[in-house]
Amino acid sequence: MPDLLQDLGEHVKGFADSWTKYSIGSFLLYVVGYLALRFHLTALGIATDLAVLDERYLFTGARFLVYLVASIPIILLIGIALWALSRLVALRARITLSEWIMHPRRLVGFGIVFAVITIQFAMRQCFLVNNLLLTPDDPSRPSWLTYLMIHAQFMPLYFSALVVAPAVSCAILVAVRDADPRAVPPYAKGLLAFLAAVQVLLLPVNYGVLIVDKTLPRVAVVGDKPIESGELAWLVWEGKDGVTFLIRDTERSRRSLVTLPRDEAKRTEIVGFDPILPTVVGMGEGGER
Repeated sequence: MPDLLQDLGEHVKGFADSWTKYSIGSFLLYVVGYLALRFHLTALGIATDLAVLDERYLFTGARFLVYLVASIPIILLIGIALWALSRLVALRARITLSEWIMHPRRLVGFGIVFAVITIQFAMRQCFLVNNLLLTPDDPSRPSWLTYLMIHAQFMPLYFSALVVAPAVSCAILVAVRDADPRAVPPYAKGLLAFLAAVQVLLLPVNYGVLIVDKTLPRVAVVGDKPIESGELAWLVWEGKDGVTFLIRDTERSRRSLVTLPRDEAKRTEIVGFDPILPTVVGMGEGGER
């Protein structure tokens, strides 16, 4: 984590040196895109090879923003469904429950507990996804998260739920902004604000680990060497100094990451695109190889 903070500081400093070329919005997209790409590479198990200024940061940040906005309709549909279900509860019971939970002290307490639970048991679980290309069956990785990565059709629903978490925390902060300090201690609101900031920060991290580029281009040539019989190869990353390939020996069930200097990878022949899970690493639908 210290290395990440140091690298992020260097990238932000390098970007700040050219701040006149960009707006505040571009700066935020840059930081979000950098976080997403950095954790994406960590999840794949690739040594970080990121330039200080790279258009891919802005592009990834823009993709994150689009994905975030696209999650809103899903959230609204879920909200409408929950509202419809709440209509089944007796009116008197709804009023009593609403009055009880809307007390500022209870509301902030609920927000803190809710934020801690979502961070601990959902949002930070993406940190357990690492070295995915070489150790796809890592037992420390939650099986439910592996299931989501294999069945990508459920990922938008999961990410929408993650978006709801900081939205709830921020909504509570707005609701108690004018609350009497004797009813809601300032430290409680400060703690909730901190947890909300952590939730917001973890959104691009989860996006990078779970959603960014979950398909890899399959290639017929690595550098200037054709793929041998019984082997499959994918282009994983094109960095500032080198190009990284994943090579899988289907006969010996062996996988390896090969990084070539950029001047040795002059030719790229793409013959298809495959999902990382299950095709590239050879993991089955049940999460087993």
